[in-house]
Amino acid sequence: MTNEQKKQVQDALMRYVRKFDTQSGAAASLDGVTSATISHIKNNNWEILSDRMWNNIARQVGFYCGDWQAADTNAYLLLRILFSDAQQYAMAYGIAMAEGVGKTYAAGQYIREHENTYYVAGTEELNRNSFMKILLTSAGISTHGTVPEMLRLFTDYMKGMEASVLIIDDAHRLKDRVLHLLVMLANSISGKAGIVITGSDKLRIRILNGINQHKPGFEDLYKSIGSRFITLLSPGPRDVELVCRANGIIKEELLQLIVDESQNNLHKASRLITQYAAYDLAA
Repeated sequence: MTNEQKKQVQDALMRYVRKFDTQSGAAASLDGVTSATISHIKNNNWEILSDRMWNNIARQVGFYCGDWQAADTNAYLLLRILFSDAQQYAMAYGIAMAEGVGKTYAAGQYIREHENTYYVAGTEELNRNSFMKILLTSAGISTHGTVPEMLRLFTDYMKGMEASVLIIDDAHRLKDRVLHLLVMLANSISGKAGIVITGSDKLRIRILNGINQHKPGFEDLYKSIGSRFITLLSPGPRDVELVCRANGIIKEELLQLIVDESQNNLHKASRLITQYAAYDLAA
């Protein structure tokens, strides 16, 4: 990766960090990234970080180095259909999926390709106030006022769009009080804008258990997404192969190596592709 690309990744990362109350909160939301790593990038201590780390951060904060290509995996195609339906027809979906299906990448691609799309990655660090500030920041709205006031600002903004969608990623990481906020959010934009709430299967189990235990807000949240979860299973070897071929890995022995080492996890597969490509093993 060139220094110019690293500068662009640095800028994208700093924009990402500003959405959180603390740098540690931003780091916790990123896979394989520590607060110290963010500090190194912020302070231009770039030489101690590997290209693998730069590429890992780049993909997660919305800057893609090189010509990384999307592959038409089953999950990628279905997610794009659901995002589009939610945006065009003001639908509300809840999606529970296995780890490593590429949901964050699919969401990022969709957002970059479509206007009036908004995205929040859920973390344990977020409270109701910080969650709303991220929502307002994503829409370019000044972050001020109480939580109800900020909620009203954001929902009024979304309802004023011709077709808009909000994607909540990793919702299983959110605190109960923030999940309750999603109920008010979904109800406020119902019929006017789309919302897609995604998470691991832990989210589905947590909400269903909450309903069975009569916890406040959980049944309302379930109803807000149509009283069902769309489930996506783990990727298969064919999905890993599609990602490999889309990104220049064509040697059969290398394809099989990545399939085996990734264990059908597209996060691991993408890191392996970057690693082997960097060493010119794909040629």
